This record gives sequence, structure tokens and C-alpha cells, in this order.
Amino acid sequence: MEKTTEYSAIMENRKNLYLFLGRLYKVEVDQILLEQIKGMQFPEECGEDELTDGYRMLKEYLCGLENDPLTDLAVDYARVFLGAGIAGNEAAYPYESVYTSPKRLIMQDARDQVVALYRTKGLIKSGALDFPEDHIALELEFMVHLCQETQQALATREWSAVSACLKEQLDFLAQHLQNWVPAFCSDVEKYAETGLYQAVAKITNGYLRLECTLLEELIAETVVEVGA
Repeated sequence: MEKTTEYSAIMENRKNLYLFLGRLYKVEVDQILLEQIKGMQFPEECGEDELTDGYRMLKEYLCGLENDPLTDLAVDYARVFLGAGIAGNEAAYPYESVYTSPKRLIMQDARDQVVALYRTKGLIKSGALDFPEDHIALELEFMVHLCQETQQALATREWSAVSACLKEQLDFLAQHLQNWVPAFCSDVEKYAETGLYQAVAKITNGYLRLECTLLEELIAETVVEVGA
């Protein structure tokens, strides 16, 4: 397979998983999404233990579904991510600011930083969304946008641009997602009562860790292409 085609396929697969994870965190699961999950094929081995465990847990959850899973998932979503019906901070609030500010508040420096990054790409939050820009769903969707930019650079065979795009992805991953998502996922596993969200937390954390390794390898390969 030609390298540009191979890389573009990698970007497409990564983009789809980021979209999938972002959708799971943005709003509770509906019937359409649940049917999509039921129809998905999950790998048995991913080269990353936590990711493999997450897929196994998700398959086990789907095999044991009862009559009204959507209600259970909606209640779990509200409790885990919105703090509904709980006292104190026993929830996994899905904002970078909460995990990176001393007082665990929203709308702090992390939110301002990602807004500035989004604006450099001409991206603005939809008015229909009533949460800050450092919500995990929007940060994952920003990675989707960066994957799309990489695909555009690949289409023109501009390897220096491809390398720059990949470095942007790694920087955002390291400076933002990896800066707080591991602790967030740990809290999701701690507070979630449904197997789906426990599994999604493992999949998210394992996948982002795998992403760091993948991007470093791709960047090293593109540097060779630039110098060729």
C-alpha cells in the first residue's frame, strides 16, 4: 500500500474512534447509538492492556443487556458526569479546568487555552452546546479536526505539512488530553455503575496512551520522508 494511502487510512480510523468517544461523553446514550455499539466489532488484542480490557468489558456489558438499558445509562450518565443526585465532588466532571485548577472549578485557564487553539483553526463552539470548550467531547472532536487536516496534507503529498500536522496532534494530546484525562477516567471507573461507562473509561485512557506512541512513530517516519 502506498504510504500516503496507508497514513490516510490510519487518520480515518483514528478520527472515527475520537468521534465515537466524543459522542459517548457529550450526551447520554440513545437507542440509535446503542444499536451502533451493538453492531461494532471490537479487537481481541490492541497492543495496550487497558484498551484491550476496555473492549472486553464493553462486549461483556452488551452480552448482558437487560430490558431497559437506556434508563440505567441515562441515570448513570447524569450521576457520573453531571453530579446529579450526589453530594460533594463525587463525580467525574468532564472538564479539563476541573482537573487542572487548584479549586476544581470550570472556566479556568485550561478552557481559555483550548478556546485560543480552536480559534487558530477557525473553530467556534456551537451555540446549542451549553458547556465550556474544555469539555472532553470537544477536545476529542478537536483531535478529529487535526486528523482531517493531516488527511488534507497527505492528499497533496506535502510531507513537511503532514509532519507539522502530526506534531500538532501530539502537542495537543500531551498538553491537554493527557494532562487530565487519566485522572478523569479513573474517576469515571470509580463512580460509574454501568459496565458501559466503566468500559469506555478504560478504552479512552488506554487509547490515548497508545496514541502517544503511534504519533511519535508516525512523526519519526515523516521526518524520513521529508529528508528523502
